[in-house]
Amino acid sequence: MYASTGAEASKSWAGASSWLVLAMLAALYTFSLIDRNILILLIGPIKAQFQLNDVQIGLLVGTAFAIAYAFLGVPAGRIADQGNRKLLISAGAVIWCLCTIGSAFAASYVILVLLRLGLAAGEAVLTPAAHSMIGDLFPREKRSLAASLYTTAGLIGPPLAFSGGAAIISGIEGAKVGGMQIDMQIWKLVLLAVGLPSLALSILFLMTAREPRRTSEHGQVQAVTKRDVVRQIAAHKKMYAGLFLTAASAGGFSYALNYWTVESLKRDFGWSAVEAGSAYGPVVFVGSVVGVMGVPWITSRVKAKGRMDAVILVTMACMAIGFLSLSIGLLLPDPVVRLIFIGLGSAAGLGGVTNIVVSMQEVAPARMRGTFVALLYMGLTLLGAGVVPVAVPMVGDMVNGLTGGLATVCGALSASGLVLLWWIRADFEREAIAGFPVVGARIA
Repeated sequence: MYASTGAEASKSWAGASSWLVLAMLAALYTFSLIDRNILILLIGPIKAQFQLNDVQIGLLVGTAFAIAYAFLGVPAGRIADQGNRKLLISAGAVIWCLCTIGSAFAASYVILVLLRLGLAAGEAVLTPAAHSMIGDLFPREKRSLAASLYTTAGLIGPPLAFSGGAAIISGIEGAKVGGMQIDMQIWKLVLLAVGLPSLALSILFLMTAREPRRTSEHGQVQAVTKRDVVRQIAAHKKMYAGLFLTAASAGGFSYALNYWTVESLKRDFGWSAVEAGSAYGPVVFVGSVVGVMGVPWITSRVKAKGRMDAVILVTMACMAIGFLSLSIGLLLPDPVVRLIFIGLGSAAGLGGVTNIVVSMQEVAPARMRGTFVALLYMGLTLLGAGVVPVAVPMVGDMVNGLTGGLATVCGALSASGLVLLWWIRADFEREAIAGFPVVGARIA
């Protein structure tokens, strides 16, 4: 009796410990997105400080980040599938936090770009390693929920960056008006205010998190090589290509909204950074929660009714909503109505991305999850964070200004995602019925 009680208590503690690690991973993801997106709210003062144009800003906030994040993500995913994920995540978090803090002291545009590259390098390890950990922390029936919660908590980072950043700016401005002596510029103080808490959290994770034991579904540790990964992708190339490219398209218009909506609102309606950030923050927050939590839930309900292609069908609906709400809604003259449509588009884009990321828990073999998530984010980041921030102002120069460029890019990306999903729907359904067979993996 006592032995049984002790075993149950141990199992209960192990379960609680897994949820605690998940909570810290989600918090780190949230903070990483705050540190990543805070520069967007500071575009005005940074442009003035270094005499930059919109394309240079796009290169700074988007392309520089994307290059490092995308190309370091795959090696990070491979390490996550084989090495100590706790140490990997902790090291990456410390690096990105120090780069955020260091950006407050950047003396030139070049230094700011280099620090942006460092921030991307640190953040590149987090999501592949986190999904790999989640796969080993939780039993099969709880993995999708855990992955959804991780993604949900992380995607509230951008709205917190906008609303929280606006509050920080307002508070610092108020302190200066109130007579408090502050020698640093406001934008530099904002970077310090978001970077220091992230650093404290990364140290806490290092000290308290546990590295889970790696097992396959049958309790045996697998040895997976690069050749195994290539064979797995080659055997299901159409399905994986469609999923990865659709995630890139959906993530692309989500990135476009995050990078340029605040500036669009400022220019179209004469708002300040505080006003635009305060208005956009709650909208993207609600959109994030609805999309990231609601879309996977709807997918699970559709799948429960026997539709093995539920992921594809629901994500197609997201792309259709994104196309209608953004290609039209971004051009409306009423700010309130425009923000409503932006919220719908944000929910559609983030919901679509989340649906595909969560599906990796099923379509990617256990010992390849980190690598597959890294590959997915590589394409998503190259397009969304690398091309889109520069494409929006460039297209805007050819159409009706920045807002016109934003609407055009968002419409084109959402339409592309819809076509890609239609292209792979039958293949996905066939692979789902077959159980997404693993090709080439070996048991050590």
